[in-house]
Amino acid sequence: MAGETLNVRVTAPDLWREERLTCAPDTPIAELKAMALPALLRKDAVDPSQFYVEYFEKEVLDESQSLADLGVPDGAVISIRQFDLDHPRPFSG
Repeated sequence: MAGETLNVRVTAPDLWREERLTCAPDTPIAELKAMALPALLRKDAVDPSQFYVEYFEKEVLDESQSLADLGVPDGAVISIRQFDLDHPRPFSG
């Protein structure tokens, strides 16, 4: 895997925005989310815990997984959405 990179399209569908990132296959999903959110939201300070990641229209429940763990190929699309009433944050209490 040394020297390999993936070109990933990260979208915020609700905002009609997209960023293209180049990442190593071992990049954790949480790190990808943290890298993309400021550009997608056009803000410097963003709380990533307010958002969830989707791959193939399914929520990625374990964001410690890497792109390679999910089987993300070069050119894949990953979506980031904000938790809301229709999709609440998982209960942790």
